[in-house]
Amino acid sequence: MKQAIEAGGGEIRMFQASYVIPQTLYAALGVQDVSVDKMDRLRQRLQAVPGIRAVIIDPDRWFTNEQGLDVGGAALFADPDPHVEKNMIGAAREVGFDLEPRMDGQKAMQEREWSELNHRAAGLLLILLAGLGLFQLAQPQPSRWLRHGTLFVWAGLFLFLLIRSDPEYWPIGKINWLDGFHDLESTQHRLGIGLLLPLIAGDFWRVRHGWKVNPALGRWGILAIAVIGGGMLCTHLHATIDPAHAPMIRRMNAEHLAMASAVLLFGVSKFVWDTWKIPRGGGQHLWLLCLGALGVILALYVE
Repeated sequence: MKQAIEAGGGEIRMFQASYVIPQTLYAALGVQDVSVDKMDRLRQRLQAVPGIRAVIIDPDRWFTNEQGLDVGGAALFADPDPHVEKNMIGAAREVGFDLEPRMDGQKAMQEREWSELNHRAAGLLLILLAGLGLFQLAQPQPSRWLRHGTLFVWAGLFLFLLIRSDPEYWPIGKINWLDGFHDLESTQHRLGIGLLLPLIAGDFWRVRHGWKVNPALGRWGILAIAVIGGGMLCTHLHATIDPAHAPMIRRMNAEHLAMASAVLLFGVSKFVWDTWKIPRGGGQHLWLLCLGALGVILALYVE
């Protein structure tokens, strides 16, 4: 075709059109004493968010939840943008609304499976760590692969969680990794992952120098890590304005509190054994059993 047009004295320039198809977003809304004026202010504020094309707020289907908030719903049409959900949550907050994004069934299932895989894989690695630790204690002179095994598992757990914990951020997602520190949940994830670094360093030191690790540093360090990690898990709780999601949120919070208990027991039992050698007859294994219990809770995690 190009040759025929040029032979006739014409010219053709090939191009390929691309189309931007707005994505559909759904949200639950919560506000004190809903009114038409408040809904209009919210609609205007959301439509001012970059990338949002249209906002539809259902004016009729509102009810009052257990917290005394009036709860309704909205549908939004927006250009594909990884920042749009966080921007619209902030915009709604500016006019007095709580906004909880809702995903369609397929996307919600994909996110749930991603999160459950993260928790369960981490749980299996912790169970493996506990098992390797028990084998190390059972052998006065463990083999080289057994001594180094825990180090490789710790490092694998760290890298796995670092890459997969927050898929919307780099290196998997399109949002700058540093922007994640503006998100409380993402910051807590990174704090938990960061607590693995001193454990990896301590295990590396143990492997490199035999069993000669400073006892005071070891017991106080693990206790501090357990207290920080357990405290973070106690605050890493979820909330919802939608009663339909309340059972799921309660289950997730119970799972996080169980994880926090296992982490605290891990640190306390290790500190007690290293300091006073109690309880006699198996106390040296108790902290590893708590680590294994944490792994079991994670391996059975359900959203």
